Parts: sequence; C-alpha cells; structure tokens
Amino acid sequence: AMAPFYSTLSIWVGGIILVAMMKVTASENLKRALAPLKPHQIYLGRYLLFLVLGLIQSGLICLGDLYFLGIQCEHPFLFLLGCWFSSLVFVNIIYTLTVSLGDIGKAVSVILLVVQVAGTGGTFPIEVAPSFFRAVYPLLPFTHSMAALRETVGGMYGMNYWIDLGKLAIFLGISLIVGLVLRKPIIKANDAFTEKLEETKLM
Repeated sequence: AMAPFYSTLSIWVGGIILVAMMKVTASENLKRALAPLKPHQIYLGRYLLFLVLGLIQSGLICLGDLYFLGIQCEHPFLFLLGCWFSSLVFVNIIYTLTVSLGDIGKAVSVILLVVQVAGTGGTFPIEVAPSFFRAVYPLLPFTHSMAALRETVGGMYGMNYWIDLGKLAIFLGISLIVGLVLRKPIIKANDAFTEKLEETKLM
C-alpha cells in the first residue's frame, strides 16, 4: 500500500542527490573545445547524463520493490514504466531548477520535496489535510506519479494509469519550456540577485 508513495519519494530524492553530486553545466574549457555551442545543446547534452543515471536509479528502486521487498504488484512492467517516466520528469524538473537558479534551485527542489510529502496524500487521505494542501494537491507531480503506480499495484481501472502519466507529462513540458526558452532571462535575473546578495557581505 505504501510502495507507490515511498518509490516516488525515493525517485525525487535520487534526483536531488544527482544535482548535489554532479555539475549541471559544462566547463568553460569544454565549451571552448566544442564551440560554437548553442544554449539548448548544452542544456540537453548535459541533461542526457542525468536522464540515464535517473533511469538507472529508478530501475533499481522499482526492481528492489518487486524482487527484494516482494511487494504485491498486478502489473510489474507498467510499475517499472511508471517509475522510469516519473524519474524522467522529476530529474528534468530538478535539473532545470538547478541549472537556472544554481544553489537556490537546489533549495527549491528540497522545499518542493517537503511540500509534496505533506500535500499529496501519500501517508493519509488528502481530504483530512489542511486547506492549503488540498488546494495544491492536483498541482504537484507526486500526486500523479503515485496515482499511476497505485494502478499497477492494486489493479488497473479504465485508462486512469495513462491519464495520470499524461498529467505527469504536462510537468515535463513546462520544465522543458523553462529550460529551453526561459532559462536565459532567469539566469540573468539570478546573477543580478547573487551580485546584490554578495554586496551585503552576509552571504
């Protein structure tokens, strides 16, 4: 019963660990060696590495659930597919936040983690949560990832599994728009904010 929640949580935490351990941008020497490089080429090229590692992480989580913990699962392959797709979306969101906002992006990823743990009904029904969490419940990626995984664990009901993956894909689309289109102005604004912060001599 708890496998969808904890699997989803593990996949998000895995994405945070990836951006904490690895550089999200190419080095200046590499950029010069491969010049001329366009911003979207750097973004997508670096993301491929995070994508592959994220898929490996989520695959290990899923297979551990199935064959080490031995959870009940009516549709093992769809469970694995749901974990892979969740990782694709989560890692892209975390990577985009980090590459656009730097350390602030990492902090935002952790804040999103806390909000989603509390506000997606993973451990208790969302109906008993405070009004704030009930309002943001449909707007959080965890919600749709867990719903899809629950379908595979307890049995499929109509097209709910694919509908939830489709809703999850909307988050991927928004994240890609931010990373490919809006990232440049966001980086400029973040650099200006960082300069002002350094001028305070506090941070």
